[in-house]
Amino acid sequence: MRIFCIPECFLLLLSMSSYIEAKNILVLTPITSPSHSFVFKPLVEGLVERGHSVTYWNGLQPSKSSFSITTNSTGNLRLLNFGDRDRPFTLLFRLLPTLVNYCRVVYEDPIFHQLMNSKKQYDLIIVDGFANDCTLYLAEALNLPFVYLSCLAPQPWLLYEIGSPLALEQFPNPAGHRDRMNLWQRLYNSLTSVGGLYFHRWLILPLLERVASQTLGINNLTSIADIKNRYLSLMLVNSHFSVNYHLPTASAVVEVGGIHMTGKRELTKLSKELSSFLDNSGDAGFIIVSFGSMLRGDELPKQFRKIFMSTFARLKQRVVWKWENESRFDEEGEPIPKNIKTISWLPQRELLKHPKVRLFISHGGLLSQFETVHHGVPSICLPVWADHPINAQKSEDDGYAIRINWDDLTEEKLYNAIQLMTNNTRYRQRVKQVSALMHDQIDNPLDRAIYWIEYVIRHQGAPHLRNASRDLALPQRALFDVLLILTVIIALAAYLFLRVGWFCYSKYGWKNFVIGTNKKNN
Repeated sequence: MRIFCIPECFLLLLSMSSYIEAKNILVLTPITSPSHSFVFKPLVEGLVERGHSVTYWNGLQPSKSSFSITTNSTGNLRLLNFGDRDRPFTLLFRLLPTLVNYCRVVYEDPIFHQLMNSKKQYDLIIVDGFANDCTLYLAEALNLPFVYLSCLAPQPWLLYEIGSPLALEQFPNPAGHRDRMNLWQRLYNSLTSVGGLYFHRWLILPLLERVASQTLGINNLTSIADIKNRYLSLMLVNSHFSVNYHLPTASAVVEVGGIHMTGKRELTKLSKELSSFLDNSGDAGFIIVSFGSMLRGDELPKQFRKIFMSTFARLKQRVVWKWENESRFDEEGEPIPKNIKTISWLPQRELLKHPKVRLFISHGGLLSQFETVHHGVPSICLPVWADHPINAQKSEDDGYAIRINWDDLTEEKLYNAIQLMTNNTRYRQRVKQVSALMHDQIDNPLDRAIYWIEYVIRHQGAPHLRNASRDLALPQRALFDVLLILTVIIALAAYLFLRVGWFCYSKYGWKNFVIGTNKKNN
């Protein structure tokens, strides 16, 4: 992996502040995915436009952008396929060896050692909140505060580390259900959340520490948990109440949902062929089909591919389908319906803002959910893993999407869902209402993120944002110790009451005791 340091760029900004002091910021996403890079890129560009010098370590191949990042693809975190649907625990255990391999590569990379021994005076580190724990030894080596940017709604361990309430009674984790839970659902949400928290804290982090010790040849390394406790200052979360479930947060948690749609990225110009296909779709319009950047359309199992093909062939709408390997699309020699167009990479935002778009069929990924709501397009969600199920559930609960589980997918079910979504105006009306909620913000997510990053730098890590509960263990935060004491007191009082009653009964008899008591009262 190689690294590119973005040069300083000073801009004249028309704001209440006449001058912004340039800072040196280190951004770490050596283990990442395309979707996570979509979130980080506008933030990096926005910081550069503010005049800061940004060193960005990204684990993906470089793409066209306003700045250059030269890496290899070793850090492309791709764990899943369509066969992994609804198997969160299987994927969680598969994550372990994957992280070990990636972190070993990170520790062996010359760039890691270059940064560890850097003479450059950095002011802050920004880290991807998912799967990049092994990079945090740089925070200790450089003695710098760091900010998490969570590209998903925060996992339980991130909330715990920042001192934010887990809110297990109403905030579902990715394996959970919805915010309104019955007793058994709350029990399941609590067990899986706490289990995930300690799985991360007691299994993943110590494993990464052993890898660091073996690879770097350093004994008695500081635990990653201690580094987080000392240097973690702020967490930026890619969530917003219009799309995600309500998240009660600490002061050090800032929601920046939809940040990937901000910035100055120019929209891609559609090809003439694609524009003609869309523009000539008539009043029926067109439907977008995409399962995100981590799931390939051409890996769709044959039984599902046949369902989609036969369903789309019955539609009056045209279909634009993300299908990476077009040579495999008709590998069985089946004729492709004329209303279907495959494309290896969708200009998704450009398609969603097209006036003839009618529906989006997706996996329920968070970035796609933000984009559909932003542009006011209803959706059908077929969740696969991680946060897809709760994203799909929230969208359906809010009335602008239909959730279909893969195991329940049939041609008739898919066809009926499409007909309902395209013919019933209430879905489009509802998504317009939710879109208005998303747009109604005092500032945009990118400006908010940059403000808080600069705030942490200005205030030397902003220790005043630190929640006192960060110094407490989870049982203490949940008041288990208090409840235990109260339970003991109540149990002791009940025991004493029963003992006194039994003593009186044994000595006087119940009848004599009651008569004696009545005489005294008279």
